[in-house]
Amino acid sequence: MLNNIKLATKDTLIYSLGNISTKIIGLILLPIYTKELTVAEYGVLGTVEITIQVLIAIFSFSLQRALSRWYWDKRYRDKQKSIFFTTLVFIAIGILLMLVLLIPFSGSFSQSLLDSGKYTYLFQLLLVSAAFQILSRLILIVVRLQRKALLFSISNIFKLVITLGLTIYFVVGLQRGVEGIIEAQIIGFISLILFNIKFILKNISPVFERIILKEMLLFSYPLAISGVGGVLLTVTDKYAVRFVGGMEDMGLYNLGFKVGNVLKLLFINSVFNAIGPMRYKMMDQPNNKRFYSKLMTYTSFGFVILLLGLSLFSKEAIRVLASNKEYWGAYQIVPILVFAQLFELLRRNANFGLIVEKKTKIISMVMIFVMVLNIGLNIGFIYFFGPIGAAIALLISQAIYFGLIYTYSQRHYFIPYEIRKVFIMILLSAVIVGISYLFLNSMDIIPRIIIKLLLIAIFPVLLYFFKFYDPVEIDRLKGAWNKWRKPKKWRENLKNIKIK
Repeated sequence: MLNNIKLATKDTLIYSLGNISTKIIGLILLPIYTKELTVAEYGVLGTVEITIQVLIAIFSFSLQRALSRWYWDKRYRDKQKSIFFTTLVFIAIGILLMLVLLIPFSGSFSQSLLDSGKYTYLFQLLLVSAAFQILSRLILIVVRLQRKALLFSISNIFKLVITLGLTIYFVVGLQRGVEGIIEAQIIGFISLILFNIKFILKNISPVFERIILKEMLLFSYPLAISGVGGVLLTVTDKYAVRFVGGMEDMGLYNLGFKVGNVLKLLFINSVFNAIGPMRYKMMDQPNNKRFYSKLMTYTSFGFVILLLGLSLFSKEAIRVLASNKEYWGAYQIVPILVFAQLFELLRRNANFGLIVEKKTKIISMVMIFVMVLNIGLNIGFIYFFGPIGAAIALLISQAIYFGLIYTYSQRHYFIPYEIRKVFIMILLSAVIVGISYLFLNSMDIIPRIIIKLLLIAIFPVLLYFFKFYDPVEIDRLKGAWNKWRKPKKWRENLKNIKIK
């Protein structure tokens, strides 16, 4: 099991290279956006981005998850190339259907979503961007399934460099505003597809697997429902803020969300990119449940450390990124959103049992319930608390979502998760963040930063007194300390880390 954990960690680090570049470029662009766009225009951008995510969820049919499930199924390993081809063809047909159905109504959708018919071209760009993102995600799924982490990261970095350069040129040089941002993104995704054209051709076989596709669709349609619901769960808050509070509240919330979303992109997505194929390949191996259990514990631990860093320094981060003081209040939203992501990470760990047992209908039913609950919470909380209310509604919904998925998954495929340890981490981190917001944010910057760093440093120590660590884990930590404490040996240690 330890070797698998090490392998997952190594792949996570490689995947994070691509995701880190994504976030670095996003952070570079944030000061440009907050300078070149008004708060209301930034709200328009946020509305466009979440609408793209909804379209991707609907018209991808969740077949990428079915592809992951079937790709390493021992019955079909000799048909991996034809399964990829079949999925690609079906997804392409779905994309064409989306464009044919929605482009004629661009003006109406522009008026409904963005309060103006002048954004008709922007809505058309939105549709094209969604189409190329669906294709890109499917290609990268196969890259991940083959554990080509380095190709995954290089592809993303290549796309992002092109997107960054064009975005700055379109927004700053040509003053094209939100339209220029989406145009640059479209060109970036096209470049990613072209960059991987050799990989695509090498991994497809022009055989349409009609029977297998039928099985995959029967498996994926409940996941498609839950996938759409999952996206709606994460965007309902934004839509609610936009329609209840207006575009300016949407702009403020969008900034807080983008900063808070750093951890989802850098950590959660990287982790599940790495462990996704590994979890499926281990379905029939002995002692696999202990591996799944430790994955939840270790991924939660890593995330909480980063959660503390971002939550405690959200005020400082927002002020650095946004020169416009109208944006500064967004820092209060960040910690709430990050805790919501923690429950999302736990849920994505816990739902694996239902996927193994093909109980995808349960996932979709729970998703529908949580989505309806989230809509009600958003309407009520935003009315009373503004954008912060939307973040609170998302946190409550994600916590309930995890609780229900965990309960049903354990009934059908029991895994001995270390749930006590997980809740100790949640409670301790919540106390530390609460102390920071109640007592530290009003202090002068130097003592404030020092105390916040100390709070993060003592978190792992506090866990020791709650008997968080197993004896073998304590021994491993001591070994890691002895190995890495001397900087002179870092070069030698790094050479021993093999990258495939």
